[in-house]
Amino acid sequence: MDRRAARLQLGSLVFVICAVGVGFFTSGLGGVKSAAGAAQMGLARVCVDPAPFPSGFDYPQQASTVEQWVAHREAGKAREHGWYLFAGLNRPAAGETPVWRTWCTSTQAFFTGFTAAAFRASVSGMNHQITLNAMRRADGTNEPINLPNAPFYPLPSVVTSNPAYKACIVPVSTTPPEQPAQQLLDGPTFQNNGDIMVAGVIYDNSAYGWIRSKKLYLGATLSAQVPSPAATAQIAPMPPSSIVLKPMMWPVSAKGYTALPVWDDLTADDGTYVGFEIQQKWKRAVAITAHPTPAIAAVNVSYLHGVYKANVPNPVQIGPVVYRGAKVAPLNTFYSFRFPHLEQMHPCDRAILDASAYWAYGRAFAKDDYLVLVAMHVLTKEQPDWTFQSVWWHDKPNYGPYAKNRPNIPPSQAPGPWRHYLMTSTYGITQPPPNANKWPVAYNPYIELAADHPIITSCINCHRRAAWPNFESSAPIHASYLATPGPGALDVYKPNNPIFDGLLTTDSMWAVSDRATSPPQAR
Repeated sequence: MDRRAARLQLGSLVFVICAVGVGFFTSGLGGVKSAAGAAQMGLARVCVDPAPFPSGFDYPQQASTVEQWVAHREAGKAREHGWYLFAGLNRPAAGETPVWRTWCTSTQAFFTGFTAAAFRASVSGMNHQITLNAMRRADGTNEPINLPNAPFYPLPSVVTSNPAYKACIVPVSTTPPEQPAQQLLDGPTFQNNGDIMVAGVIYDNSAYGWIRSKKLYLGATLSAQVPSPAATAQIAPMPPSSIVLKPMMWPVSAKGYTALPVWDDLTADDGTYVGFEIQQKWKRAVAITAHPTPAIAAVNVSYLHGVYKANVPNPVQIGPVVYRGAKVAPLNTFYSFRFPHLEQMHPCDRAILDASAYWAYGRAFAKDDYLVLVAMHVLTKEQPDWTFQSVWWHDKPNYGPYAKNRPNIPPSQAPGPWRHYLMTSTYGITQPPPNANKWPVAYNPYIELAADHPIITSCINCHRRAAWPNFESSAPIHASYLATPGPGALDVYKPNNPIFDGLLTTDSMWAVSDRATSPPQAR
């Protein structure tokens, strides 16, 4: 659940804690909390007042109930449940703060303290990327799922020239060498996604408590459970009450209009890479504004400032990409967040916002700007194999198969624009016979398609591959992890598949395999 854009191509990094000496830290996504001596206490010793999931939103369901939906192929019930989950997560917990924004972040869950000057951090999600190298495309070509020609996002000068961000910028080894030589570290609130989006990985109190109590943030904990080379093993499953989220947010200028590309190929079967910069696939955009004017229905907008094409000897700037006559989209059709105390924000979080805003509209993130929620993965442990649903914003939220089964929840119970999003879900229901050994296609256009994934992928197939040891440039994971030909991108496979020989699977949690902070034991 901690997948980063595969374009980052990072090796092992030294993560220098940049919170030392900072008098404020952000707890969860709910806002800034004053904490004297926060650096000495630890960046994320506890979650501050995490709100419980609200009652009245069809949660939790018994595992036996969810498994009956799967056994009887009742996809409609699973989808309806997914809508309830999304609506409940965005119900205000206090004031206007949604429930999920009071929960802890991945940086907090995997924090190891200030006892050492530095610790290893997998800011690249490299374990996930290497696993994708072993995945075969589902189109019968037997090609790797990683696809070429993804763009790269060199850090803009508004970030590199800011002395406050010095400790948040690290050198990286890149492939090919013309890609960026620097990247941003995660902050306590936001994660560097390596592109225009601002990422997060969020845990409810149950999931956060399990990671901390079982010390899953330490590679030594995982390495002690690694089986022999001819065997497979699994970590103890997370509690049934666990919820894990991956929100993806987009910066929006407080003034004027901000471009957001819109994905309309809802039933596309293309097997190629279709990142944001490919205007032939992202055929239109909307123009988000906080101040809509009835007389203005469409405007010209641009985005991807300072973004380059990486597959040439001399990098070529891609953007800005221009959309003419983009439909105006009012801000109130999104979940949106502002940061009135931007000057108190952790510098690594603020650096991520500045870089994202520059790529979106050509300047640093300003005090009155917004973040809007454009996409979110939602995983719950209501069944042992997890439930998977993923939502994304669309200006035609009642169009197509991903609008189906949305329940009629009264606005007084579920306020806000949750009805303005589309959703895919997969709980373990396979394709109809004769393809019962295949998962249906399930992807989020704003998450997967921007990260070197083709369209024909499945949440379950990908997440079940999460395993330890993770990638170390000095000690590459052993050959069975990269075994080819392995299962295809839609193939149903068992936990004891040979690709997991000698590996410890991590309960579908990419964050555990990507972010455990000590290297695996030598094998």
